[in-house]
Amino acid sequence: MGERKLKAWVAAGLIDGATASRIRDWEAQHSRPLALWAVVGIAALSIGLGVISLVAANWDAIPGETRLALHAALMVAMAGVLWGIGDQPGRRSSPLFDAGIFVLGLLGLAFLGHLGQVYQTTSPAWLGVAVWLALFAPVLLTQGQGWLTASMMVAGAVGLAWSRAENDEWGHTLTSHSPALIRTTVECVAPMGLAVIAAWCGVSGSRGEFWRRLGQLTVAYAVATVTLLVIFSAFEDWAAHDEGGVVRTALGTAALLLGGASVSLWRLNRTTGGAAAGAALGLSGLVLIAAYPLSGGGLAAGLLFLGFWAGLALAALHAEHRGLFQMAVAIFALRLIILSFEEAGGLLMSGAGLIAGGVLTLTVAWTAMRLSRAFAPNRRGQR
Repeated sequence: MGERKLKAWVAAGLIDGATASRIRDWEAQHSRPLALWAVVGIAALSIGLGVISLVAANWDAIPGETRLALHAALMVAMAGVLWGIGDQPGRRSSPLFDAGIFVLGLLGLAFLGHLGQVYQTTSPAWLGVAVWLALFAPVLLTQGQGWLTASMMVAGAVGLAWSRAENDEWGHTLTSHSPALIRTTVECVAPMGLAVIAAWCGVSGSRGEFWRRLGQLTVAYAVATVTLLVIFSAFEDWAAHDEGGVVRTALGTAALLLGGASVSLWRLNRTTGGAAAGAALGLSGLVLIAAYPLSGGGLAAGLLFLGFWAGLALAALHAEHRGLFQMAVAIFALRLIILSFEEAGGLLMSGAGLIAGGVLTLTVAWTAMRLSRAFAPNRRGQR
């Protein structure tokens, strides 16, 4: 607690001097020795880096089978520790248990890479990710407790889809108009199934934090992907170069899958948060459909972007999520400023144009701030 804050609160009449004195005493008794912990952290980091350096320096001198055996033994030991912690009442829901599951997953992923290095396998990267998901997805889905394991699950599913999309064996299907683009699109939308699983399991599940984070991260993936597609649509006329309607079919398929996920979320989770997440997915599908005929036009793509994020802001407002609403308003304002500069063109080369652009930027920023303060729900979810 800063002394300046306490003095400002006393001067404003929010607290009296006696209360400020009690706050100082309580903070002094419960203060943490941050400097000491910083020194301990630096020492631990130094020791860890030293161990890594010693292993790296003698890496080739250690037989590959020995390294794999040690790696496997470390994973077994970690699993045993987690098993012991999980048997203790109340310990399974602790952040340390979730961090342990996360570390175990990282060790498993590293083991697959280590295995490929020792035996010089030439398998594609997506195959290793698929094997890792097959082995560790059940662990993450049944034992995960928070955002660490939820983010690992979503990252694994997304990584598998995109590593297959850019696999040289099939060509770079994301940038081509071959029929394989439809298969790639379906695979890239497939991780949205995690949001449906999260909504279904979160209704009666005991690990509400994990399922909530899993659903949020999955919806965030969909929103980020659609946002990037809308941005890219301004640089190429998809309809003019679409041989056989492959791009149109791929976008329509993705929109259909997003619409199905949207309806599923709405039916499984009737809370305001579930309705907002379903609305975000449904809006993402509609934007994909609209992006096809509007592609190639900078102004049209910019307006589509603004409409998309305005809808997301309304969904966040409905869910009474202050942070998401303010972020959506900020992104909307930033894109509006960029769009105004893009459309101004040569006007910005003159002094009057620069003044007008600066005034417009300040006006948009001020309006966004006022909207955010006026309509954003407070920390307790009330407007």
